[in-house]
Formats: sequence, C-alpha cells, structure tokens
Amino acid sequence: MATCVRDRKPQISTPIPPAPDPQTEALRYCELGKIHLEQGRYHQALESIEQALALRPHDVESWYSRANALACLNRYDDAMESLEQAQSLIGGDDAHLWVQKATLQILLNQPEAALNSSNRAIWLSPHHTQAWLFRGVALHRLGRFGDSYRSYQRVTHPASDTSANAIRRLCHDIAPNHSAG
Repeated sequence: MATCVRDRKPQISTPIPPAPDPQTEALRYCELGKIHLEQGRYHQALESIEQALALRPHDVESWYSRANALACLNRYDDAMESLEQAQSLIGGDDAHLWVQKATLQILLNQPEAALNSSNRAIWLSPHHTQAWLFRGVALHRLGRFGDSYRSYQRVTHPASDTSANAIRRLCHDIAPNHSAG
C-alpha cells in the first residue's frame, strides 16, 4: 500500500535565525551600557559594557565607557586601569582620554599627575575647554592660584589669537615652572 501524498501532514520548518554577529552584539552591549550610564544605572551599565568587552576586548569606546561606569561607582583605581587600557589601544593621542585621566587623577588626589594629563590634552587640542578647566583645578590643588586663575580664564574667555600667538600663548600657559605674578 502506497501512502497518498494528501494523507501526509505537511512539515512546517521554522527558520532558525542566524547567530548574531559578535561585532554587532558588542556594539549593542556598549550602547546599552551608555544608555544605562545616562540613566544613572551604573551597575547595569558596567555589566553591559563588560559583556561588550568579552566580545570585543580591543574596543576603545567600551574601555572608555567602562572607565566612566567605574568612576560613577567611585572605583577610581579600576576606572584608571580601564582608561589606560583605552589609551594603550588608541596610542595615547586623544585629548578626551587625557581629560578623563586628569579628572580621575584629581579624584585620586594626584594633582601633579592631573596637571600633566591636562597639559597633554591641551597640547593635543588647545581649545579644549574641559582640559583648561581641570588644569585650573589641578593648579588650584597645588596652591598655584595665579596660574589656576589664568587657566579658568581660558575656559570663560577662549583665545581668539592668530596661530602664531596661540602657539606662543599655549607654550607660555603650559610651561612646567611658570608662575603667574
């Protein structure tokens, strides 16, 4: 006896979704972590960002975001390690990373190191107002009030010099032993 085709039950196959791409998943976790950071959910942010790093351990943005989450959790030493990992991956020439490093160094009561980090950020980006601000904070903590005030002035009144004057003024402002009178 032959089985009739009409007697057979149709087999419905459910398509299996493709496995998510690790790069895309890492990006999704990193973005989710940033959303949690903005919402003040720091533990969830850290969890998401660490999932991103598990998938993409060389992602600079995830290390930077991890440093932000850790800093918000008052884990400044761990935040500094994450930031230094980001800097090693990018080569150290990013003003934003240097400014964040200066911020952490201020929180860790390392004003001399914060001054150096701020100066590096300013060297990379002379009009970076946050770099001038944290430079002022570092100088203030070092008791160099005149220099601190001049840095704060660069935040409130950014320079509109010609290129030559801007470079001369920048060198003058970040000279290591300069003291305003």
